[in-house]
Parts: sequence; C-alpha cells; structure tokens
Amino acid sequence: MMNWKKAGLLSIAIALGSVTGLGTLGIEPVLAATAKETVKVNKQFQQYVQKPASLTNARNYLINHIKEVDTWTATQMTLHLENAQKAYLPVYSEKVFPENVQKAINSAYSKSKSLTYTTLLNTIKDSKIRSVLKEGRDKGYKLETSEGMYYPVMHYEGFKSFKPYITKDIAAYIDIMATESNQPSVFDGAIAISWTDLTNRALAIEDFVTKYPASNRSTALQKELLIATSRLLYGTSNTPAYDYDEQVIKPEVKKAYEDALKDSKVDTRILSILEKLLQLLNSTNNKFTPVIEKFLVETVNS
Repeated sequence: MMNWKKAGLLSIAIALGSVTGLGTLGIEPVLAATAKETVKVNKQFQQYVQKPASLTNARNYLINHIKEVDTWTATQMTLHLENAQKAYLPVYSEKVFPENVQKAINSAYSKSKSLTYTTLLNTIKDSKIRSVLKEGRDKGYKLETSEGMYYPVMHYEGFKSFKPYITKDIAAYIDIMATESNQPSVFDGAIAISWTDLTNRALAIEDFVTKYPASNRSTALQKELLIATSRLLYGTSNTPAYDYDEQVIKPEVKKAYEDALKDSKVDTRILSILEKLLQLLNSTNNKFTPVIEKFLVETVNS
C-alpha cells in the first residue's frame, strides 16, 4: 500500500488525537460506603488498560463494572479507555492494511455492502484474517472504507453505554463523537451530510466548548470547532459552499444558514457570523466578493 495513503487514513481515524488526564469538574468525593469498591474496581481496570495486550479485557471490564464506582472514577476510566484505544489504533491499522486482508474484506463487502464484523465474519473463512477482525471488534473499533481501502476507526457508539455513569460533559462529548463516527461529515473530500446537519454539528461543538470550558475534552473540541466552522463557511474541496463558475452561494447552503438563525433561541459566535454573512450576501446578490472574502478570513482567523 502507498505510505501516503495509509498515513492519510490514519489521520482520519485519529482525527481529534489523544487527550490524557482529567480536568477539574467539581465532582463530589466518593462516598465512604462506596470508596473501597471504587478503589478495587479502578485498580483492576488500570492494570488492564495500561497494556495494549489486555485492551479487550479493559473494555469488557469497564462495561461490566462501571456501575460499581463513583461518577468521577467512572469518567476517568472512560477517558482512559478512549486514550488507550486511540493509542493502539495505528498499531491495529497496520494489521488491516496488508493486501490479503484488504482483498478478503473487499470480497466480503462487495457481496453484502456491510462492514459490520458479524457480516464479514460470516463470509471470511481464513483463520488469520478472522483473528484480525475479531481483535478489532473486541477492542472497540469499527471499519470504514475510502478510495478502495478499508481501515479501522474509533467506534464511539460503543461508549454510549457509559453515559448514565459519567459526568454530563463527557456524556455530551460521546454524543458528539458518536454522531460523527456513525456518519462522517466528510468523505473523500466531499461533504457527506446535508448542510443543515453540518450546521447543527458545528453548533453542537460550539455549545459544548461554551458550556464546559473546564472539561477534559474542551481543548480537543475547540480544535475541532475551528475545522467545523471553516467547513461550514467554505465547504470542502469537492463540495464548496459557492458555485465554481458564478461564485454564487449554493441555495441549500444559504437555506441552512437561514434556518439555523430562525430556529435558534440563543446567540452564539457561529450564528453571529452567519447573520453578518447573510447580510453581506444579500447586498451582493449572493456572490462571493472580495468584501465577503475579507470578512470570512478575518472571522476564521480571529
């Protein structure tokens, strides 16, 4: 496989990077009645999660025992599992990239158009390739495809079972990440969701960083917010917000902006940007002019 292509896929798979530790969230100390059990469960989990070879054990242990610890510890354990999965993802990816594995997945996928492990394992008989797929399943990854290649990514939907036991900010973070991992907003350089959904995702990230500035995942989502805002205002290389020839904003893009302003009950930075942009567009007959370009450059970089 071409090294550049593998590197590109890895950068997609680990889009937000690893973040370690926990921020100060004002969580109450563990009650004395549960402290002993919390310490016991967390100690066993940490022994598992610190070793890549026992990542499957860590994930299964957390699923089965998270309800036995206090909220702060449950949150810490959840974030440590995410960190461990992200750290091991490049290693696991190298097991999926070999040509024989790619061909087997492609053959199975061409028949079912499904990349679920259950479907793939029902078709693929090679024991070594089955072992690779079972490892991905058990360690909490999902498979995606792009430009004819298959690669693993984080499966945030699987983290949703932890939400009742963790802090509100990390539960909200999981929802944001699961929405994106379930249906990526960009695929092969093109926007793969509606402009309305694209707008709503950017607003959801903005709401998180506004509501939870001290969250452990605030820094990661602040970085993602810059990407989401730029994407919302410009589009992507294969799906620009403005028509190539006429340089006029696409009707569906403008409508998404207008609907966001109409539906919102609060004022945010993104909505303020969209409001000013729409005013400028109305004055230029929806054309992308040097004035609008200057406004967007100053906005994105501010």
